Parts: sequence; structure tokens; C-alpha cells
Amino acid sequence: MANTQPKRRTVKSFDNQFLSGPDYDRERPGKYQKTTHEPTHHQQVTTVAKGTPRSYTVSLAIPSSIIDGAPTLEMKTILAGQIARSLVIFNVDEIIIYQDKIQKAHHKVDPNLFLARVFQYMETPQYLRKALVPLSPDLKFAGLLPPLDVPHHPGMHEQTRYREGVTLMSNKEDGTLVDVGLFRRVRIDKAIQPGVRVTVELGSPIAAMETRKGQKPLPAKVVSPKAPREKMGLYWGYSIRLASSISRVMTESPYEDGYDYMVGVSDRSAKDMYGVSGPKEFRHLLVAFGGPMGGLQEAIEADEDLKVAGEDATEMFDMFIDPNAQSGTRAVRLEESITMVMSVLKPTIMKVGKRD
Repeated sequence: MANTQPKRRTVKSFDNQFLSGPDYDRERPGKYQKTTHEPTHHQQVTTVAKGTPRSYTVSLAIPSSIIDGAPTLEMKTILAGQIARSLVIFNVDEIIIYQDKIQKAHHKVDPNLFLARVFQYMETPQYLRKALVPLSPDLKFAGLLPPLDVPHHPGMHEQTRYREGVTLMSNKEDGTLVDVGLFRRVRIDKAIQPGVRVTVELGSPIAAMETRKGQKPLPAKVVSPKAPREKMGLYWGYSIRLASSISRVMTESPYEDGYDYMVGVSDRSAKDMYGVSGPKEFRHLLVAFGGPMGGLQEAIEADEDLKVAGEDATEMFDMFIDPNAQSGTRAVRLEESITMVMSVLKPTIMKVGKRD
């Protein structure tokens, strides 16, 4: 008698590099999507909402030791996902992961690289992850991570003028083809090697469901990743930087004049967060958080490049605040502290941040 049981599909797994890698969401273009460009009755074309253009930036520094308290890789992954969600909720433009203590040789997971990989995975649009995010054991439980749902992760039905893409074929005469998550490619006039992430600006807003395979490439131009923020007020994700110490968080700033206002967050020898007036006018703001045990003071003590003692940490910052002064618990976890501090600072940030 013939076997009538249905054939089981091969399940994607992390261990099989040919089948692994993130699937396209059901609302995003991919090889399993229908290629019709007609919107369905329950999914009409919409336009990504604009914001208020701004030139100021917000950077947030966290110690890599934050994941030491999570005993398993699953819990470390979930914790990193919570922090990444906080970054986008509060429009953080740069996340700096700094080493606040000497790493032990027997650590199975490098905390700096682990956090960087998880943050990169989450910030990269779904349709680009397979091309841009290398396979790593650190991402074994990436399926547990929540989506960021930010403007540069558009759904199939969302029209947007700016898109993130990865370069494909190129030559000097025709420029470069770029995959930007549409059913059709776009072409830029610059010759860029394959596999490079770029931000492109289209001639007019378009949604993936308005395109179909086989169409000629759309003309586009490469722009700076900060263009969507400065021109249309769109939050365009965060950049990631690693620092070997707390001092290098400040001295290795990617901005020409560095950070012009710095806030230190610690539960030791700091002022009550609810009793301060907030940051003054700034162009590039840095908010630095200390570790779960010794705070910023411990990171300063461990920094061989500094000649400042831990008890003098307040001298390094324009504002030194404590989020735990009026809480009902003895200790506030760092992921909770980020939410508390940024919630208090955000109204002032939006008011005094320079927009020109």
C-alpha cells in the first residue's frame, strides 16, 4: 500500500547555512510572495509618516557587563532585544557598547561582540539580513527577538522615498543595481562593489506591492544615512560602536566636535533625576550608563587612560543623575534605568536639541 502521509517540509535551522537565515515577513517581498501589484482590500497603500526634521543626535553608552546577570544565551538575547527596543522608542541615533571591567578568559560569550551582533541583526531591515548579517552562534536565538518596526523597515504596503539596500552588480557605464526590498531593483549612477549597505533616495515614494518582477530598475541616488532624519524627520535606526573603556566612549566620538553635552547615570553619589532641570542646548548628546554593580565609578576606576578616581566621576559629566533615588526597589536594572531616564529627558531633548 502506498504511503499516503504528506511529505514533510525541511525545517530551517541555524546549523544549516544553506537553509538558515531570516525569512521574509509575510508582509514583505520575497520569493514566497505573490508578485501582484494590486493592493488587497484589507491592506491599502499607506505612506510612512513624516516627523520634524532635526540635525541633533542622541547617543547612549552601555557597559557590556549588562548581560553577565543573564545565565543563558536565550536570556541574554531577550535582554539585548529589550534594550534595542528602548533605543528606537527614544530615537537613539548611536549606541556605544563599552568595556567596564576586565573580561574573564573562560567566558563562552564575548559580551561586547554579542551585544553588537544582536543590535546589528535587529536594526538591519528583514530583507537585507541574509546578505548583510553573517551567521554566528550569538544569533542562535534571534527568533526570540521582537521586531523594531521602524521607518526603514517598511511593510509591503508602505510607501517611502528613502530605503535601505544592498549593492549587487555594478560597472562604470551603468552604475550599480541595488536590492531595496522591492520586487524591482533600483539603479544608482555610482559604481560600488557588491555587498555594501547603502541608503538610497527614490524619485517618488513607492511601496513594494506597487512593483512586480521583470520591471526595469528604478532610478535612485545614494544619500547619507542621516538624510531621512535631517530632511523628513524620519528616525532611521542607530549606528553601533564598540569602545574599550569609558574614556574612549567620549574621545572616539564620530562627530567632528565630539559630544557637547554629556549625562552620566549612576546610583552612587548622583543627584536625584527628578530634581534636575535637564540638559541645556546641544547638538550631540551623550547619555552614559554604568554597570549593574559598580556603576560608572567602577568603569572609571578600571580605565587605565584616566587619572580620575571613581568618586570624582561627576566631574566628567555636565549632569550626573540617579534614577533610583525615589524608586520602591533597592536596585534598578539597567534596562529599566534606560526607560526611566530617557522618559524624563525626552521632553527636554526635543525642546533644546538644535535642529539647524
